[in-house]
Amino acid sequence: MTLSVERETMQHARHIRAVGASAAAWLLALAALAGAQDSPLDVQEAGLRTALAPTAAVIARDGEAIKVEFPIRLAFVPDGMELLPTGTQMLDILARSLRAHEQTQVVVAVYTDAIGSSDFNHRQSLARAEVVVEYLRGNHVAIARLIARGVGESEPLSAENTPAGRDLNRRLQLIITPLSS
Repeated sequence: MTLSVERETMQHARHIRAVGASAAAWLLALAALAGAQDSPLDVQEAGLRTALAPTAAVIARDGEAIKVEFPIRLAFVPDGMELLPTGTQMLDILARSLRAHEQTQVVVAVYTDAIGSSDFNHRQSLARAEVVVEYLRGNHVAIARLIARGVGESEPLSAENTPAGRDLNRRLQLIITPLSS
């Protein structure tokens, strides 16, 4: 894929996410007008969809969990532990949301592809998850609300036989759930 086609594809994907975020916000607003009671998690999800629309983050709702996924190639330097500016931008937005919604906790899960040994991939994914936890803690999110999980290569989204498939498997996922009572 040429660079211009790739850039155009990413712009198109951002536009689709922005339209989806706007639609979700409108649906939540209409539900509120109709007398439906929004849960705090609904409010947090709507805010995240709006705030993260210009980023490459993908948001999904799974019952009482908000899942935010972000490509590792946009979060960390290649093969490193240093966050990239696009990664810190997304994490800054998440930190603001977490500070505003203190009754939630976050599991920070990092996934790898299957290149390299399973042990290396697990250690690398856990170390990167801990970097994200420390970044959020440094942005005034209580450490008691943050859990680092290194998944490694054990839960692939795609086949590993192409670069695009491996790229899909390398991801940062933040799972936001209500705090247990």
